[in-house]
Amino acid sequence: MPQKKVTIIVVTFNSSKYLDGLFGSLAKINEGDLFIEVLVVDNGSVDGTVGMIREKWPWVDLHEAGVNLGFAAGNNLGIRVALDRRDDYVYLLNADTEVERDFLVEAVAAMETDASIGSAQSLLLLHPERELVNSAGNAIHFLGFGYCDDYRRPVEQVDRENIRDIAYPSGAGVLLRCSALRQVGLFDEQLFMYHEDLDLGWRLRLAGYRNVLAPRSVVWHKYEFSRSIKKWYLMERNRYIVLFKNLRAWSLLVLAPGLLATELFMLLPAVRGGWWPKKFKALAYFLTPAAWQHIWRERASVSGLRRIGDRQVMALFTSEIRDQDGQSPFVMFVANPLMNRAWWLCKKIIR
Repeated sequence: MPQKKVTIIVVTFNSSKYLDGLFGSLAKINEGDLFIEVLVVDNGSVDGTVGMIREKWPWVDLHEAGVNLGFAAGNNLGIRVALDRRDDYVYLLNADTEVERDFLVEAVAAMETDASIGSAQSLLLLHPERELVNSAGNAIHFLGFGYCDDYRRPVEQVDRENIRDIAYPSGAGVLLRCSALRQVGLFDEQLFMYHEDLDLGWRLRLAGYRNVLAPRSVVWHKYEFSRSIKKWYLMERNRYIVLFKNLRAWSLLVLAPGLLATELFMLLPAVRGGWWPKKFKALAYFLTPAAWQHIWRERASVSGLRRIGDRQVMALFTSEIRDQDGQSPFVMFVANPLMNRAWWLCKKIIR
């Protein structure tokens, strides 16, 4: 069997405090029968990241963007290099991670079990709380929210033997099949960051590929859930971009009442949290012609690659919101029960 070529892609942005842990672990990985290269795209760091990499890890293929391209475009730069080299796979890895010795060999082994697998996410564990899960595959709420599944679940409760399908893989640690990327495209650079991995995982499923968890491939993630007000604009804007580009018109019509109700429910927490200006800015984005030009182009592209219907894609979606920092009584006893009933009805109508 020909040797499989894999490029590990890391996007850095003022990441100097993470580099020793990251590259220290990468230097010790088991390569098996793989041909591996490590490629870093630096998004204009000003904290010495580039100098550290050049001095301490000269075996890294370093590409300097010069500016902050964002997570989507930064990774795309690296992916295009790998595609031009005719690699078999690319592995996207966050800078704030450390890897288990066999993480890549196990991810490739999972991918090789089925040619229809487009992505294989590693089991992401927290660091330094290494006995707890960061993500065992990510969940998609039927109204477009994405979040880490099994967050803070004890790792001993996770099935570590069997590959299973997931809604979408976290971009923090995922192996992607290059032939699938050539078919469905790369990250949507308009998203910049947040939901770009959700969008790509959705498109892979529309094209007939599977997203799976490779539970024997382990990556430790120095994960911090941010409630920064600045991120709300991108999260809310991108949630709607992904819905508008990937759902058929009938599905959007079915979900419209739920989307409207969600907007009304979110007004009070947005005001209380001080991020209501970001919320309105996100909605105002869709009043611009450029927004809809992008969405229509993307819808045409999605239509061309679609092999399955929305009902089949959304079979792995959830109707529950799970807060990263703990569930509020309102969400537990009011919002989630209402959304469970709404989703039960929607699933019967969506095609």
